[in-house]
Amino acid sequence: MNKSYNALITIILGLLFSLTSFGFIDEEKPCGHAHQDVFLRDVAPTTEQQKIDIRYYSLNFDIDIATTSMTNEFLVELVVLDTSLEVIELDYSTDNSGVGNITVTNVLFDDDSVIFYHGNDLLRIPVVEKPGLGQRISVRIFSESGPANNHDDQGFNWDYESGRRAIWTNSQPYDARDWWPSVDYPRDKADSVDIVVTIDDYMTVASNGRLVSTLDHGDGSKTWHWHVGHPIATYLVSLSIYEFYEWGDIYVDANNDTLPIQFYTYSHPDNPYPSYMTANYRLLPDMIRLFESQFGPYPFMDEKYGHAEWGKSYGMEHQTLTSMGDPTERRVAHELAHMWFGDMITCYSYHHIWINEGFARYAEALWWEEHYGPAGYREKMKAFEYYGTGTIYVEDPETESIFGLSLSYNKPAWVLHMLRHMVGDETFFEILQTYAADPEFKYKTATTEQFQMVCEEITGLDLDNFFQQWIYGPGFPHYRAYRAQTGEDLLIQTIQSGIVFDMPVDFRITTTSSVIDTVLRINEQFMTFHFQIPPGEIVTGLVMDPDDWILKSTDYVIGVIEDEQVGPEYFELGQNYPNPFNPMTIIPYSLDKSGPVHISIVDVMGKEVVDLINSNQIRGHHKTSWNSLDQQGKAVEAGIYFCRLQAGIQTEIRKLLLVK
Repeated sequence: MNKSYNALITIILGLLFSLTSFGFIDEEKPCGHAHQDVFLRDVAPTTEQQKIDIRYYSLNFDIDIATTSMTNEFLVELVVLDTSLEVIELDYSTDNSGVGNITVTNVLFDDDSVIFYHGNDLLRIPVVEKPGLGQRISVRIFSESGPANNHDDQGFNWDYESGRRAIWTNSQPYDARDWWPSVDYPRDKADSVDIVVTIDDYMTVASNGRLVSTLDHGDGSKTWHWHVGHPIATYLVSLSIYEFYEWGDIYVDANNDTLPIQFYTYSHPDNPYPSYMTANYRLLPDMIRLFESQFGPYPFMDEKYGHAEWGKSYGMEHQTLTSMGDPTERRVAHELAHMWFGDMITCYSYHHIWINEGFARYAEALWWEEHYGPAGYREKMKAFEYYGTGTIYVEDPETESIFGLSLSYNKPAWVLHMLRHMVGDETFFEILQTYAADPEFKYKTATTEQFQMVCEEITGLDLDNFFQQWIYGPGFPHYRAYRAQTGEDLLIQTIQSGIVFDMPVDFRITTTSSVIDTVLRINEQFMTFHFQIPPGEIVTGLVMDPDDWILKSTDYVIGVIEDEQVGPEYFELGQNYPNPFNPMTIIPYSLDKSGPVHISIVDVMGKEVVDLINSNQIRGHHKTSWNSLDQQGKAVEAGIYFCRLQAGIQTEIRKLLLVK
């Protein structure tokens, strides 16, 4: 490899790294995920954290409003998964503006005081004796925090509302650690949590689960005790504290069981702010009834559902008690749907955030369909259209936006919309109900692959192409349809430009006397079909996907073309899919002219790893693949690689991520 080529690779790598260091931030969010730049941190538990399974947290806060300080006592109970465990590591901030300086004053290991280390937002507690497999260990942690500055939107926040002190928390994705010690990742859900808060007696403490007790101490303070009896992710644990107005509603299910619906608001329900608050809150019983019919029973029937106001204008799906800002009808439906998808079933990691947010986004359209009819459903799906770049799967949560409105919310809603049409309504809702009821996922976590597995088990279909192209691949299909009638024969030709998608597509043929509906599988760049038209009828129209079940672009031409004339007007190296991958990935590319083509894989140092293609190829859309295993099964090391496409003087490079 010559020096000029190495220099070129170095320059391109530098540009690629600089471009991928920024995350796209959307301003308007259905859920509580603004300030994406704040959250970009490590995205997986430490090695030692992966050797334990958290079973229980007890969180005890004694809050002094006058000094914005807290005295804390925490109990963490865990089970040992790996006997090589040497240190119990808990995510716990050392200092942040939400609570001020945090000082851990004592740690008890199974009731004995032990040495500990607290720094770099990590509390490390050495294990004195080698633990046994499955051994249950209790760690009690005492700390003090404060005085705090005003709120920083994440973690624990001291705020004001109408001149009166308000306290609220906002911990997604990695900010529970800002106010309590935990393994702060969605994959490790505690089986149960107790939340105990002592504070001035004029304040109301709203939190997750059910209220066990309130104890007035007679000295101007009161203790509130909430118990969470179902597994919960750390980011879903919440507090909202204020001189609230408390009111509510009830929901009665098909078994005649009653669910309390509780609201904690800054303004009185007889004079709410905003004025539509009470109208939208009162939709909740009907929304729960709809979602129960589509998803299965409400997951926390023995606890509650409700809303607590906080200092933000959006909503956040804290388990059983959404923190609610501007309570639009759409947002009320969205956050409620999260109780099934996000809270009961939580994404295993933020790579798969779409199975939280895309499901809740699509639930908005389901409510619109129920409340406003088919036209309302179509209106919502139209609003969710996204024709940009990027993948739904978050390839690198440390550097990419986890909560991009287009890729984590809107396009995933279209994935569910398309899946619904492919399999039919009855099967689609059977998929959702089976997924929600599956003991492997219920009150646990799931990945894209696991949801795909449920879809395939219910339908009996191989849906790998569907998930690979829509979740792991970028873009959407670009269709062009040509038609020509000769007597009773209608010739239809279709072309896909760019990446070739494999989809069943509805076609509607209209004639002077008939409407002919059919479904064709479009899975190649150029395809030809023939239809017999009734005698004497003239074709007047052809529409692909007339009811808008596919996220696509389409244009039409009367007349036909020959296969050899078809070809892209551009040179392009598409993004490989899946990405990240192991061991194989597909690499799409387009050639605007025939000629010699060279495709190779290089590492970050510019060294060629494999020569994929070095031959003459014709103009058109193509695919190749790279298997990171050689014929002897030896694997290339995991890491960042680059695919280089060269044809004549044209060159394009794409980043690939090979994972273990």
